[in-house]
Amino acid sequence: MSQYDKVEVMDFLINVLKDHEKSLDTLISRAEDVIVENQSHLESKQPGSPKSPPHKIVLKDWSEFKKRLNDIDLVCFDLVNSVFVVSASVGLKIYEYREAVPADAAVKHLSNGPSLTYQLSIGLDLFSKNVCDDKIERGLAQLYDIEPQYTRSWLSKELSIHQDYIVCGDIEI
Repeated sequence: MSQYDKVEVMDFLINVLKDHEKSLDTLISRAEDVIVENQSHLESKQPGSPKSPPHKIVLKDWSEFKKRLNDIDLVCFDLVNSVFVVSASVGLKIYEYREAVPADAAVKHLSNGPSLTYQLSIGLDLFSKNVCDDKIERGLAQLYDIEPQYTRSWLSKELSIHQDYIVCGDIEI
């Protein structure tokens, strides 16, 4: 093969390699666009993203509530207007359980003298408050209250999570 033929072959190979380089650049650019698009789509589904607000699910059955709590981020509890509320943050969902203290608990309180505790159907004890009988008769008083450390300990055992993930308060969305 002559020197001229060798140069022709080298030029041909260089041109083929340049074409392949252009094709690879185009494919890499397309792949990067797809990756960026998928990342932004996944980030929009992450907690705290404005595009995907958490869902609040209120359950009436305690065992159903407990069954739903896998990988708990935080549990909050409180007694608001004689309703015991437990909220649990699990990813993009907030599960909530509510149980009201019956209105006739005040009547029992008055007729039986000062009652020390009232037990919710789930087994948690609420403790009586010192409230004057006049306010109770008029329905102006919350008769029972929660004891935060006792409630935290009870929920920790009941839900099988560490007490550090349980707080007295509420989850707002």
